[in-house]
Amino acid sequence: MKIKNSHRLPGLFLKIFLLGGLNAFALWSVPVLIANDRFLYAAYVAISTLILDYIFLSSKFVAAKYIMPGVILLVAFQIYPAIYTGYIAFTNFSVGHEFNKQSAIDSIISNSLEPVGDDSILPMRLAKNPEGTLTLLIKESDGNLYAGTSQGIKKLPTNSWSADADGNIQSVQGFSFLSETEEAAALEQLSDYFVPGLEKNVKYRVADFTNVERITPTLRYDSQGDFVENILTGEKYRPNKNGSFVSEAGEELEPGWTARIGLKNLERVIGDERYRTPLVKVLIWTFIYPFLVVILTFFLGLFLALTINHPKIKVKKIYRILMIVPYAMPGVLSILTWKGMLNESYGIVNKLLPGTIPWLSDPWWAKVAVVLVQLWAGTPYMFLIATGAIQALSTEIVEASEVDGASPRQVFWNIKLPLVVIALTPLLIASYAYNFSNFGSIYLLTGGGPVMYDSGGVAGHTDILISYTYNLAFTAGKGRDYGLASAVSFINFLIVAVISIQAFRRSKQMENIN
Repeated sequence: MKIKNSHRLPGLFLKIFLLGGLNAFALWSVPVLIANDRFLYAAYVAISTLILDYIFLSSKFVAAKYIMPGVILLVAFQIYPAIYTGYIAFTNFSVGHEFNKQSAIDSIISNSLEPVGDDSILPMRLAKNPEGTLTLLIKESDGNLYAGTSQGIKKLPTNSWSADADGNIQSVQGFSFLSETEEAAALEQLSDYFVPGLEKNVKYRVADFTNVERITPTLRYDSQGDFVENILTGEKYRPNKNGSFVSEAGEELEPGWTARIGLKNLERVIGDERYRTPLVKVLIWTFIYPFLVVILTFFLGLFLALTINHPKIKVKKIYRILMIVPYAMPGVLSILTWKGMLNESYGIVNKLLPGTIPWLSDPWWAKVAVVLVQLWAGTPYMFLIATGAIQALSTEIVEASEVDGASPRQVFWNIKLPLVVIALTPLLIASYAYNFSNFGSIYLLTGGGPVMYDSGGVAGHTDILISYTYNLAFTAGKGRDYGLASAVSFINFLIVAVISIQAFRRSKQMENIN
């Protein structure tokens, strides 16, 4: 019996090894995620690990062993990002609104610190007290020496320390000064280190190796009234629905916090002229661009497939291999190569032409360029599927039409083309959906440019919806407006979803026809 089942041992060892690695990863990552308040992620990793353990250690769930790993990865890397993007579309998540409210309050108070008095810079030495705790030895303007930590500050006896003629601290009884290396290491940890001052609301902050700065906050937060008050002027800043503290005069404190703002991002996209005008142009081009790419690549691929499939063409395999070369090359490399070839000044394409064409700098020629490059990259795919569709056609129908006196043109338009289109319609719709969000082909070749000047530099003439979303997320406004970009991405998702649903419906219709 042992000999019979010995062939199963390598697979068993491999399963135990992989499950052991998975469980080890879960045991390491779950506590880390919990410590960082990532409870949802921690729960997902733990539950997913338990499900996989149960399925793979049981002999009952054969089909689930193949399906469940893919489902878990699908949820983690496709479904959750889509849901989270939809959630962000209804928030103000952007530069200046990346924190929760308490973190924003702490940052506002911290940023309001200002020097106190004309002699705010004071001499200091870094040292360790008898217990080994890092301590700031601060010589105040009254001539006394104080030892301070984040917990408090105390005055040292006059006879317990000495200074040179310039007032530099030389020695302090019970304290050991840090070496230069230790000081350099300590300063990295003291960037946000504060020592309570001798007066109310006054603190000491490390300025450099030998000095501290006496500072005080100009703002304070009242937790009962939920407002921030300027200590010097008495002006109050109250929270609004957009995640910011705002005064009665409209002055806004930064940073704010992430808040749910409902449909305001969609209202900005549709109602704000700065976004609506370029969005309409981008949306029109987003529909035209994949349509042109699919139609041109399909007919060119079909033409090449019919030509190479002709009985009189010899060495068909060599031609087919040559046709697949563009498809086999990495897309990034191909597009960057074309970008260099289409360069207006030194590109080889312009050198071969009698005149100079501004392929990448003129709005219309840039659109021609992106379509041509995608035509070169997408034709091999259409050639492959068209070849398969042609070879699958019934020769009896074609021969019968020829016997009935149909010309080659009539055979193509009335028999071959309709049958190929019926077979490839789902793939053509899928190709349209793919090119609808083909970010790489646009971004790598033109970067969405040339720029639409009426868009404030956010949109370009070759931008499609997904590249326009990228610009909103990383180049518009203050630099990162994720909420607004997610709103546009949500619109893009809805459009692609409709196209995909149509593809599934067409697939079912094709099954009924077949």
